[in-house]
Amino acid sequence: MAHEKDPPRQSEREKSDETQRDSDSASEHQADLNRDAERVEADEAKLQSRSDSDASRDLGRADVGRSGAKRQAEGDERLRVERQTSDEAIKGERLRTDAATQKGRSHHQASARSSAELLSQEQKSHQKTRATLTTREEFLAIVSHDLRNPLNNISLAAQSLLEDPKDIKELAASISRSAGEMLRLIEDLLDIERIAAGKLTLHIEQHDVSEIIKQSVEQLQGAAVSKGITLETELQDVSGYVVCDRSRVMQVLSNLIGNAIKFTPAKGKICVSCQRAGPDGEKAQISISDTGEGIAPEKIKTIFERFSQLHNQDRRGIGLGLYIAKMMIEEHPGRIWVESKLGEGSTFHFTLPLCSGAMREAKPQ
Repeated sequence: MAHEKDPPRQSEREKSDETQRDSDSASEHQADLNRDAERVEADEAKLQSRSDSDASRDLGRADVGRSGAKRQAEGDERLRVERQTSDEAIKGERLRTDAATQKGRSHHQASARSSAELLSQEQKSHQKTRATLTTREEFLAIVSHDLRNPLNNISLAAQSLLEDPKDIKELAASISRSAGEMLRLIEDLLDIERIAAGKLTLHIEQHDVSEIIKQSVEQLQGAAVSKGITLETELQDVSGYVVCDRSRVMQVLSNLIGNAIKFTPAKGKICVSCQRAGPDGEKAQISISDTGEGIAPEKIKTIFERFSQLHNQDRRGIGLGLYIAKMMIEEHPGRIWVESKLGEGSTFHFTLPLCSGAMREAKPQ
């Protein structure tokens, strides 16, 4: 009965239930939508996260690649710098070592040069000492040999005069010649000392060269005749005077003619000539030619040196005279030289300056 009395309430209840069901259904549907949205959002987040992770991983890989290359490059640069530093250090050390080596070598070379110079000086000093001793020995040899021969001749001639004074003139001539040889040798020795001390003096005047030659030849004509040698002159017209020390020029001529006589065999010939020389004829050239044995080529180079012939076994001349002649001619000033061939004879030449007047006369008008 009750049911029959409350149909509206039931209907309301049913409506309420249906509304509730609709509400629940809508809630569930909304919940499903929300869940789907959340699921979509979550999936999108996951996808974004995965994408971000992949991108980050790719970026990391790229960064790793770049970092590795950079580290490699940095390592290579450090290695290059280290190598360069090491090379520079080695180079510097090598330069220092080379400099030290060069310094040591230079010091050694300087020491060697110094030692060589000291040795050379010692050798020169030793040679000079030996030369001095040799010179003294040579002076003694000159005195004992070259002075003894003429002195023996004088002694023999004097003895002959005492025992048999028949040939007085010939013996007196022999004594005179021997005494003259001794005096010339003594003068040569004194001249050597004057030259060495720089005290050789010349008395320069104008002299007729033809007269000087003629007088020198006359003084030695007897010695040439006694050996069967022809001694002559060939004087061209020099038209004037030479500027010279007459006594010294005669000394030179006496020495050169005397040597020619000594080295020319019997029936030989000696000629003393004079002619103009020089581009403008400003010199007188005097020549002494002989037909003697000649001079070896190796001796020509040293023939005017002091004592150049003293060690030879043959001591017939060329010891001091040619050296003195060279010194005297060069002091004028002039020049002296020799031309010779073995077996054909020799020719000694020397020049003297002509005075300006003689030069003017020599030039064509």
